[in-house]
Amino acid sequence: MNEEQQQTHQTCEQCGGADLRADQVRSAFWHDDRLVVIEDVPALICGTCHEQFFEDSTVMLIDLLRGEGFPTEKARSELRVPVFSLQDRIRRDNGS
Repeated sequence: MNEEQQQTHQTCEQCGGADLRADQVRSAFWHDDRLVVIEDVPALICGTCHEQFFEDSTVMLIDLLRGEGFPTEKARSELRVPVFSLQDRIRRDNGS
């Protein structure tokens, strides 16, 4: 186990589990009509319920990125994301 995945002795605020580990996660956010992804976000992750917890300093850094408008020129890379419509499925299942 590396430093980023070390166990902590805290308990999960969501389920009370004691299996929390430090790791880095990827989080997605909507900003206006764009979906943006932030990688390498430090978090505590519960091994029982998989809830993710972020320190205040991490949340503040994410808020600063949001305040800048997630400028495209600062992005590390871009992802292509498939988009599905549930209405298409509902129409098909209803025979429309």
